[in-house]
Amino acid sequence: MKYLLSVFALSIASAASIPGAAAIEQGQDYWRIELPDSKQLNTEDNLYFSWLGCSSCRALERELSAELEELEYVPLIARPEWRAAAKLHYTMQLLELSEQQKADMIAKIDSGDIDVTDFNAMQEELLVMGVDEEVLTELLENKELYQQVQRAERLAAKYQIQYAPTVVIKGQFATDANHTMKVDRFAEVLRYLKSL
Repeated sequence: MKYLLSVFALSIASAASIPGAAAIEQGQDYWRIELPDSKQLNTEDNLYFSWLGCSSCRALERELSAELEELEYVPLIARPEWRAAAKLHYTMQLLELSEQQKADMIAKIDSGDIDVTDFNAMQEELLVMGVDEEVLTELLENKELYQQVQRAERLAAKYQIQYAPTVVIKGQFATDANHTMKVDRFAEVLRYLKSL
């Protein structure tokens, strides 16, 4: 009888620890990152890969702002035409644009007023927003901008990221919208990976 009570108590405790959520499974909800060279492993890499042309990424960002805040934003360059958006991201960062200015630029991208694959169009919009042309020209020739874009490309290649949004946690685990399908499931998996 004592044995049955302890088994019953243990099963209740196990059930209580999973509040109605489906079990999170490797291969189905997330994957373990395998790097060819173990020296490449960096457990400090907590990354959020996104793309300025991805409106569903922004929906996720609104819903999970607190969870994603702890991660480094990396503009994904999964295709050559995505490089312009990465360059714009770092340009806005280096220009120290206000959050409102960044939001205005993204709103124009979302509405289709600006082609996110056309850096010249985005550059023109920065000038319309009041960015000094000389400052912008100087920044676009700055090695730091080039290095940041190159680093984003290297990180995507290292972790073999192809889709936005994707998170990499502790340089060892990753999930993306293709695996989780829904924002609430993405959040559950993200929290789980952080707990590992």
